[in-house]
Amino acid sequence: MKKVLSLILALALLMGVTSALADPTKIDGVSERNIKINTAGLNAEPDDVIAQGISPTTGRKLAELETPDGFLGVAVTGKYQPIMVQITNSVNGIGVNKKGEAYQYAPINASYADVVYECLQKEAGNETRMSMVFCDLLPDYVGFVRSTRATHARIRQEWNCAFCTSGYSMADVPDEWKKFGVKNPQGASPDDPGLVYVGDYPKVWKDYVWRLYPQATPNNEVFMLADIAQNIIPKDHKAANHTWLFSEELPEGGDDAEIIYVTFGHKYETDSRLEYDPETNLYTRWCQVQKSEDKSYKDTQLVNARTKMVQIEGQPQRRLVCDSRDLNVDVTFSNIIVQSIDMYWEGGSRPDPELTGTGNADYFMGGKHYAGVWERKDYNERTVFYGEDGNEIKLQPGKTLIIQMPVREAWGRTKLQPNPDRSVTYE
Repeated sequence: MKKVLSLILALALLMGVTSALADPTKIDGVSERNIKINTAGLNAEPDDVIAQGISPTTGRKLAELETPDGFLGVAVTGKYQPIMVQITNSVNGIGVNKKGEAYQYAPINASYADVVYECLQKEAGNETRMSMVFCDLLPDYVGFVRSTRATHARIRQEWNCAFCTSGYSMADVPDEWKKFGVKNPQGASPDDPGLVYVGDYPKVWKDYVWRLYPQATPNNEVFMLADIAQNIIPKDHKAANHTWLFSEELPEGGDDAEIIYVTFGHKYETDSRLEYDPETNLYTRWCQVQKSEDKSYKDTQLVNARTKMVQIEGQPQRRLVCDSRDLNVDVTFSNIIVQSIDMYWEGGSRPDPELTGTGNADYFMGGKHYAGVWERKDYNERTVFYGEDGNEIKLQPGKTLIIQMPVREAWGRTKLQPNPDRSVTYE
């Protein structure tokens, strides 16, 4: 009998070791999931949701949000006016300066973004860009603002919101805006500023765009978001209804997933992992840093920000300066969505993604993984994310990270092929 018990114990221990050594589960972004979609359409109007004291973009109780001085947004004004901002992710939004100090490129006030899209910027896999949607709270400053590709114009369209960028690809983005009926910012005027604000053009928004000194270009452009919302966005502009569904309860089913590994193709520049904390019910983004320990993705806040004249290459220029940059807050998320997409690459490694149609979607909430699909019928409609039951999935109240992961790629319009350098796995 003792031998039998010993054998059972040994097998149990072996199974435990085998389980611990098991490879992470890889998301299959290509195979059809045979989910019958119950088309959702639009949810309740944002103003109706706000009237109930709830955010339409995060599902949070607006009265419970802290509202720093100088901030605007739904929690302050009660007005639904989302703004999307192109934020750098150079060296994974961390970076090390010449003094060996980390967080050279840490984003400014990114922890206040309701929704963050991470999109591949270069075919080599060495750069992604963050498109951040602010609505609950519009900070006084946000940065570091970077340029736009066709990807981001297509994402912005489903929000029909104001958009801040430091520049854009002339080869394709103006054509995207024209197709969508969006005013090219080069034609902006005080009477007709449009919805796209570009730091490279000293037009009607020039007083709200600054470069932080002595931070090096190109990762130094900062936009005064609250002032833009108050002074530039046309007063009669109505952003698209982008209300999502939220629930305190998790969906049924799912499998355990406390760590998510995101691989775009470069260990230090773009790859990351997201770790779930059951005490906070939040995911923290971690990145590998050369010659250092892994570091979390942090927010930076400017202390005593102001403009002043400085000498640059012997010439006096006005720049934004601050006493210091606080790095006390991790940028965390309640929901992680992996949106599997097809990606075409055009000349000069410009992304040309398919963001309409359907595809696989995977959700991470509350330490669990759920499989589903996404659908977007037209660029003027919102992307709807569906669960395994075919109904629009209900997210956890809080902020959401949407990772647009290319699962098939091609140059030009050649045949799409899987790219082994891209993957999302979890354990």
